[in-house]
Amino acid sequence: MLAAAAVALLPTSAWAHAALVAADPSPGAVLASAPAAITLRFSEAVTAAGPGIGVVAPSGRPLGTSARAAGATLTGTFTAAGEGTYLVRWQVIAADTHPSRGQFTFSIGHASAVPAGDDLGADVGAVSPAGLLLQALARWLHLVGIALAFGVIAFRLTVRPEADVRLDRLTTAGVALLVAAEPLALAAQAVSLGVVAGDLVVSSFGRVLGLRLGGALLLWAALGAVRQARRGWAALLALGAALALVDGLAGHRIAGVPDAAALALGAVHESAMAVWLGGLAAVLVTRTGAERFGRFALASFAVLVVSGAALALAHLRTPADLLGTVYGTVLAAKVVAVAAVAAIAWLGTRRLEAAALAGVLALAGLLVSLPPPR
Repeated sequence: MLAAAAVALLPTSAWAHAALVAADPSPGAVLASAPAAITLRFSEAVTAAGPGIGVVAPSGRPLGTSARAAGATLTGTFTAAGEGTYLVRWQVIAADTHPSRGQFTFSIGHASAVPAGDDLGADVGAVSPAGLLLQALARWLHLVGIALAFGVIAFRLTVRPEADVRLDRLTTAGVALLVAAEPLALAAQAVSLGVVAGDLVVSSFGRVLGLRLGGALLLWAALGAVRQARRGWAALLALGAALALVDGLAGHRIAGVPDAAALALGAVHESAMAVWLGGLAAVLVTRTGAERFGRFALASFAVLVVSGAALALAHLRTPADLLGTVYGTVLAAKVVAVAAVAAIAWLGTRRLEAAALAGVLALAGLLVSLPPPR
């Protein structure tokens, strides 16, 4: 059911962080007369976050506006308040759920002092630094929750099928993290854009949030029945696969690749991570199954590396992006961290391996919150 809902919500346009590609009036323009409206065109379909478009008059007084989105175009009403320079602020959420904001000026009659606006000079990825960090934290909690919930279930199916209350506790902790991540993700979006959280529920982000939260609650409800019947664990893994596909809706599009294929690649990458970290947590808690789990961990590592390399090649324009862009720098740090985890795993230091994997997930949460170079 969750997978069907995810497919139904697939965007028909390109997935990426929405960037402003054109504006009418154009930034810096000096107009002889007032425009009838303000029209912004973005690199992909958007929805307005909060008012969507805000205008500050030359006097510094905010002007009342209402914005309407149609595909990649956002149009806002405009009523002039005398001659001088106007400040236009915009906040949108892209089809892939990523937030973006910006501002520019135009003048009527003549230029004047620029009205006071938001300080966006410190923004990273077109959002506030605090918002970006909260986004990364929410995604980290979600990824760890996926690993503890579904990775542990995979461990039960393949390594330790007998009932074990310690594994039950791990799975319950995973569900709790999945639920806790969503309100934090909502707060992160609001902080990123400087809008009220309630205005974001009807956006593409709100729909993905609802699917994730619904999946977590469905898992919580199903766990009791599965534990009592001592069967049905495979069905819960199917739910995990559906959630991984839902997470793909908040990922980055791969140019030239069908959206369904990009979703599948991202889901495979995330699932391999969940099997590795979740199984490792289960081994540490039960102190059994290490040898058998090692074979699954090695396979997960191979899938993780291959799928991660494919994603990296898809999102980087040239190797120089690894050091020349924020996205590339975080990606390079993640690659180094994964290599370090592999070395730690080879040495057999399980606890350190788990801690290092949690660090890799922190970098992954930050990476998916940043706009890729391509």
